[in-house]
This record gives sequence, C-alpha cells and structure tokens, in this order.
Amino acid sequence: MLAVLLNPSVWEPSVPERLQEGHFHKIGTSNHTVNYFHSKQFVPVFRAITYAALKGEIPCDFAHHARTIPTVTDGDRDFNGHPEAGEESIAYDFLIRSGAPVSSNFEIPPHGNMRRFYFIKEPDWERSTIKVDDFKDWMQRRGRRPAFFFPDIEEDSEAFRNPAHEHFSAELDFAVTVWNALLPERKYHGGVKSAIEAWISANPEAWKGDEPISGAAKERIATLVNWNKGGGAPKTGG
Repeated sequence: MLAVLLNPSVWEPSVPERLQEGHFHKIGTSNHTVNYFHSKQFVPVFRAITYAALKGEIPCDFAHHARTIPTVTDGDRDFNGHPEAGEESIAYDFLIRSGAPVSSNFEIPPHGNMRRFYFIKEPDWERSTIKVDDFKDWMQRRGRRPAFFFPDIEEDSEAFRNPAHEHFSAELDFAVTVWNALLPERKYHGGVKSAIEAWISANPEAWKGDEPISGAAKERIATLVNWNKGGGAPKTGG
C-alpha cells in the first residue's frame, strides 16, 4: 500500500483474504459506500511482490492458516474429511519443528487426532512479513523507487513509471524494467535479444498495461531494449 502511496491508517482492504483484487474502503466505513474504490496501481505491485517472495527473490517470513483434519463417520467407520479448495495436508510434527507462525481458520478442538493438519497453500499475506531493507533492495533491482521508501530521490525522475500519470506508457515502463533487470548480467545465452525475449516471457507480472501484453508489444520492446543491434556475440561486459 505504501509503495503505491495508499495510507494504511486511512484505507483498508475490503476483503483482507483477497488482497490481490485491490479493493479498499475507508477504515470504519462499509465497503458498500462511496468510500469504496479499486486501486489499479495496487494490483500489479501486490502481484509482483508476492510472486517474488514465493520465488525466493525477497526473503519472507511466511504465515499460513491451518485446521485439524475433520472426521467423517460412515456407518461404523471414520474417515478423514476432504480438504477444501487450496488446502493440503501437513504433518503436525513437521508444523511444530518448523517454528513458523500458524493460525487457525477453523476451530481447533483441545483433543482428538492431532497427527496431521490441513493448511492453506496461499500464504496469509496480512501476517507474512518482509524486512524493509530487503524490500527496498528488491525494488531497486527492478528500477522502482517509490517516494515513501526513497524520499530523497526526485519524484519527477520516476514519473513515467507511475500508471496513474496521464502520459504513462506501459511499453516504455516495461522496456526500462527489462533493461534494468538484465543490467547485472554479463553473459547472454543465445544472444542479447534472446535474453531480453526470455526475460519478458518469464516476468509477465512486471507488465502494468490495462490489457495483457501482446506479441507485437513484446517484439517492439525487445527491439527497443536490444543494445546489440549488430547481432552476433555481445561485446565483453554486455
């Protein structure tokens, strides 16, 4: 929220477990009032951060919801109840050894079979935590410097990256993102343009356009970013 200049002391997610939808309302009001709104800027930023955390690009202390596996009786036999959508089974002893923070999304009885749990695979993003320095390092690697986290940087220097700007160009923003992402590389398997095209295909969440990126847009961006216009093997150092 802070990365897209939403004040968390004023706004809150309308449905916390569906943060990725970007729906907010003023704290203390109903989400059915005029104070309800959808943040188009929040959605791509949230997706990029959570994908990066799941891929290990940002160190994250994950928290998950869990519940004991319910028992279903059929005649004189007891069976484990089926998991709900998005749930998987996890051993209780593994859960305890992991030391990970886990809360219950169902009532956990004080007795009964505690050998296994069902846990929700999607992390509870409201309780999962990332250190600010790790977050800032990741944003800088992606060429992002939002004003809240980088107050000393001139705001206008990154104006073209803001989707809310009246002159925002998704292709320009994406081209700069690709260029910055490949900056640390020194070897490009298959050539520079192939490396650019591979990065574009592997990072769809970095695209901030209103519609999915088209094949023609990918080609224009790859051509624009390609600094090795002559083709062949790139020069030493890229």
